Amino acid sequence: MKKTWIKRENIYYKPFYKQKSKLLLLGIFLLGIIFFTYQALTINKLPNSSTPWSLENTMQDLKKTHKQLVLSLGKKESDSFDSHNLVDDADQIKIIRGIRLFDYDAYKPNFEGKFRCLDGSIDIPFDRVNDDYCDCEKDGSDEPSTNACNAGRFYCKYQKRHITGRGLDVFVPSSRVNDGVCDCCDGSDEWIIAKCKNKCT
Repeated sequence: MKKTWIKRENIYYKPFYKQKSKLLLLGIFLLGIIFFTYQALTINKLPNSSTPWSLENTMQDLKKTHKQLVLSLGKKESDSFDSHNLVDDADQIKIIRGIRLFDYDAYKPNFEGKFRCLDGSIDIPFDRVNDDYCDCEKDGSDEPSTNACNAGRFYCKYQKRHITGRGLDVFVPSSRVNDGVCDCCDGSDEWIIAKCKNKCT
């Protein structure tokens, strides 16, 4: 008898759509075509900045928009002090002294005109915030600018942040507020008794 040699791929032949590697390469190729088509359409929609004149106008428009945005926001915080440690000027953003900007919305009256403790334990009338009496005993969040609560935290005005915006919150216990000792490097915890120098780098 004569031996006949048969190739292995002829025995185990698979259709094209079942060959995973070829199908994967085809999918990558199609995705690449879609991506480059999308990029080409997006570039065509951009304003024509080939001439220096149009680029200069675009920069002027951006600067103008930035100035309008800054004016509409006003100053974020002021050293002026009233009964609730709020900024007096009506055109400025009112921020209670000693809170995190992250909690800014929490220190506004809700639809019932009340303040809810940050731990969610109780609701109190908003005029009892910073009244030198501790209502939120668990976290002391109703007295951020006084030393009435033992568990309260006073967040320093200067917060060291990385270029990515991340960083640890710098705070001192509320019992150290206006005790004559400068605990925050910027001296923001002392505004009545002592006048501290800003030593933050």
